[in-house]
Amino acid sequence: MSNKKPLSKRTIYTIFLAKFLFSLTLIFWTIKMTLGAGVGLDDDNTFMSTYHNVDDNYNKIVLNNNKFEKLYSAHLIINGKDIGQLTYDDIYLSQRNIKKRTTRKNILKLNENKVVLVINDKKTNQIVDDVNATIVFTMPSSHSYDKTLNILNTKKDYIVNIGKISYWNIMGSINVNGNMGHFYIKTNAK
Repeated sequence: MSNKKPLSKRTIYTIFLAKFLFSLTLIFWTIKMTLGAGVGLDDDNTFMSTYHNVDDNYNKIVLNNNKFEKLYSAHLIINGKDIGQLTYDDIYLSQRNIKKRTTRKNILKLNENKVVLVINDKKTNQIVDDVNATIVFTMPSSHSYDKTLNILNTKKDYIVNIGKISYWNIMGSINVNGNMGHFYIKTNAK
């Protein structure tokens, strides 16, 4: 038989207190690191609005988009590539889908990108010159690289500088004669 002595009360309480303080330190460290990472400070700006506003008015946004698509055909051309009809269907896709798909992939390039917005009136088949469009190029993980284009004339070419190779979201709102349309495109820069 072994003659092991049980731990004294003082040793047990010291171990308990050390474990408790260590756990408390880890909790505070986790909170400090989380706050330092800016979690919760980088709000989603889908449709260039707060998520509260989008949530409250989503049906209205969809109806306005449907009305806009009946009246106008909007195309975004970046670096000579026509992205196609502008929709918000990509909002339902994860960023990983970009790797698998062949359309709307590698649209952006590092540094200078030439952007042209073409809007046709579906009744007259004429190009609409007078528009009020805002296009935001943003990374899904951070808004620190956001680039915003304000387009008032479709006859002009615009330049946007992309500063990082990553996944990018291109979202915008187009206002033509009081009719508002929105689009959301997921792509990447290489």
